[in-house]
Amino acid sequence: MKILTTKNSRISIIITAAGSSTRMGGSTKKEYLPLNNGTVLSNCAKTFLKACVSKYEIIDFIITCPQNGQQSCKNALADVDFSGLQCGLKIVEGSDTRQKSVYNALCQVSGETDIVAIHDGARPFVTEQIIQTSIEAAIEYGASVPGVIPVDTQKEIDEKGFIVRHLQRRLLTAVQTPQCFQFNKLLNAHMQAINDGKEYTDDTEIWGVYCGKVKTVPGDVNNIKITYPEDLKRLESK
Repeated sequence: MKILTTKNSRISIIITAAGSSTRMGGSTKKEYLPLNNGTVLSNCAKTFLKACVSKYEIIDFIITCPQNGQQSCKNALADVDFSGLQCGLKIVEGSDTRQKSVYNALCQVSGETDIVAIHDGARPFVTEQIIQTSIEAAIEYGASVPGVIPVDTQKEIDEKGFIVRHLQRRLLTAVQTPQCFQFNKLLNAHMQAINDGKEYTDDTEIWGVYCGKVKTVPGDVNNIKITYPEDLKRLESK
């Protein structure tokens, strides 16, 4: 059995940008909004290239897009130089849910891949450190996710809005991306979820149901996901 290390690990990168951005309003998908002489999406891609090119063998670099949206996705990546990647760039059509979109991308990943890193295309402030730490943890533990301790005290409520459980903040984490996994196990888990007719919120939940534990690593409060119009202020300040 192959023992994974930083030097011999082959990775694939999936950046998800297939959503409709309905909560943002406006006519431009949030991933295609301008940022740093590029776009939100292109900033994600450039950070991943900087973090990974010299440390790992990149087998695939995949970005999901809305159906019939390949050209718009390419346009949003115009300032990214993918020429140094032997595998090139793949743009894969997504579906009506994140889970289905990720599965479409996983089906395009080479079987030679050891670790797959899945990142939200609307998180342009991810750092090289978070990416590398997440991949290293997945190499060691099989699955990883960056997270931050919530600032506010968390409570569990019932369907009528009453508190039913007082949670310990120090034992909670708000998860971010990239979420990193042993590729073959994650692909099999997605296939099982499809067979079971189950829909999950993210890939760590799928892994938790079908594979086991996910290791958390330190995230960053600035690694936000652009979701609402007020988040645009963060873009404008950069």
